[in-house]
Amino acid sequence: MPDAPLVSILTPSFDQGRFLRDCLDSVARQTYPRIEHIVVDGGSTDSTLAILESTEDAVRWISEPDHGQADAVNKAFEAGTGEIVGWVNSDDGLFAVDTVARVVAGFEQHPDAGVVYGDAALVDESGRILRHHRSRWPAGPLPPVSPLVQPAAFFRRSVIDPDEPLLRVELHRFLDYELWLRLHRRGVRFVHLPAVLAVDRDHPQRKVRTTDEIFIRESAQLVQEYGPVFAVPRFRRVAGLLRRVQGFREVWRWERYEPAFPWRTDKRIPRLIRQVARLDPVQLTDEQRRFGREVADVKRRRS
Repeated sequence: MPDAPLVSILTPSFDQGRFLRDCLDSVARQTYPRIEHIVVDGGSTDSTLAILESTEDAVRWISEPDHGQADAVNKAFEAGTGEIVGWVNSDDGLFAVDTVARVVAGFEQHPDAGVVYGDAALVDESGRILRHHRSRWPAGPLPPVSPLVQPAAFFRRSVIDPDEPLLRVELHRFLDYELWLRLHRRGVRFVHLPAVLAVDRDHPQRKVRTTDEIFIRESAQLVQEYGPVFAVPRFRRVAGLLRRVQGFREVWRWERYEPAFPWRTDKRIPRLIRQVARLDPVQLTDEQRRFGREVADVKRRRS
């Protein structure tokens, strides 16, 4: 398929050797024929380098000191040439073998789309699916955390301003959300695909579990730059329940996908229980909830 668009998959990495193989395999198993996978490692000291060396020519990679995750993604973006770009962290992965093929078809069906995104499966450290994560870019106020699951979102290289970096290196928690806000403000069209595209792995060492202070600081920074766009729904628990109920259909349909990532499921009753058991795929901390309330108060005072 010489005329098929090249797809660049960007993977930042640092001391995630225990998860990296799953990520690499999920890209290598894609049925779409034109993919370049670029890994930028920050100088890992665990098993990462041995795993990368074992990929031979299947993955383009470098390992050197960097200035964090955003810097690594920017390096990978500059090294790639794909017309369509996806960013998959080393502890995440692509859900099914036809994920990239679905994404390319989505761009072909919507030639005016700059971003195509889908849903994701939240998995635990072992790869067991915890619940379906439904992504939607809302028409109104935005939530305090990104409404898109980052590894399930792909964009055209052409929507990125060549005079600015893809991601802002000073951001550590909101680096992807700021990108979506920036593109949305420019009028880039976002199109949702009704499919599970990616795996979002939840584990104790992930950023959303360990960087509350950064969350508060960067949230306030984005409010200053983009205005009080964030708001917590007044009936937040009801809204959360509705989102989870809307994901019930996918709970029954996971087996219809041919896995690219080694995810696994259990019996359907436990699936349903987990789908409704928690308010959010990743629980907000007290500090994050406090910030959400403060932003909502500011928005009400300005309206």
